[in-house]
Amino acid sequence: MEHNVENKTEDKKRYLSIDVFKGLTIVLMVFVNSVQLFESVPAWTKHAGDYGLTYADLIAPFFVFMMALNFKTSFQRRLEQNGRLKAYIHFIRRYLILIGVGLLMSINEDMGVIYFRWGTLQVLGISGLILLPLIELKPEIRIIFACVGLVLYQILIGTDVSEIIYDGVEGGIIGSLSWGVMMILSSVIAEGLVKRKTNIYFLLGGIICTILGISTHFIWGISRPYVSSPYILISVGIASLLFYGIYYIFEIWGRDYKFSQKDNFLSVMGKNAFILFLLHWLLFIITYLILPSDTHFLIVFICAFINIFIIWIIAFIMNREKIFIII
Repeated sequence: MEHNVENKTEDKKRYLSIDVFKGLTIVLMVFVNSVQLFESVPAWTKHAGDYGLTYADLIAPFFVFMMALNFKTSFQRRLEQNGRLKAYIHFIRRYLILIGVGLLMSINEDMGVIYFRWGTLQVLGISGLILLPLIELKPEIRIIFACVGLVLYQILIGTDVSEIIYDGVEGGIIGSLSWGVMMILSSVIAEGLVKRKTNIYFLLGGIICTILGISTHFIWGISRPYVSSPYILISVGIASLLFYGIYYIFEIWGRDYKFSQKDNFLSVMGKNAFILFLLHWLLFIITYLILPSDTHFLIVFICAFINIFIIWIIAFIMNREKIFIII
């Protein structure tokens, strides 16, 4: 990890909309994880189950999408500063750290047997490693890889391997192949920032992915447990459209207004998304230890919002002190 203090020049180059998108994802994550296991909360606050889609099912895809937003520009910067070999080593190390931290956080014990569970950080790490060897290819070539990956993975779901995928958290190691396709698709759409063509890439790309996801849903079904192709497509589509809306507000429509020139509630959390992701685990574990599983949903919601506020306070202090922890 690095302790990075950004100067004013770097702040001006930073897209506020990216930090807002990241901060929104953190808020949704903290809320969902704080209420998931309670019996009284409404169904819409939980994951959809074997098939279907709720906003809770979109949070992990939002993390994948947020990583893809900065991937190309970050890689190019490393490439120019340190050369190709060191750039690749840096990103390989980054994603191996994500996988390692995820495994450490998922250690479980059952009847004296210690085992590791798969989780979101492992998914992000594997997805990054899948995209890395393709990042210097043209977007058109990456789309071909993504399309082939979607089809092959959907064929794989139709075999006995689907049981292994279903039993694994986030699809397990095999399901990570589908998450990797999500990362590739997201990286293609993120080219809109590099090429300054957000309308074509984010708006049109988001609409196309959403339509394809809805259309193929009637054939394969939208399933987060199986990480199905329609789930991948519609998740990328919604993430793209949501980001475009945020980008439009802060970078286009609002660029002449003061609110788009300074940090806000969401952006301060977006700047330290990784460390806040780690810290929120402690908060929702404490919530589950304190409150019985049948606690009234209004009390659960209040505790969830308190957790969000605590996370924001931490983010605010870190932002005020110019402390930005990255890997």
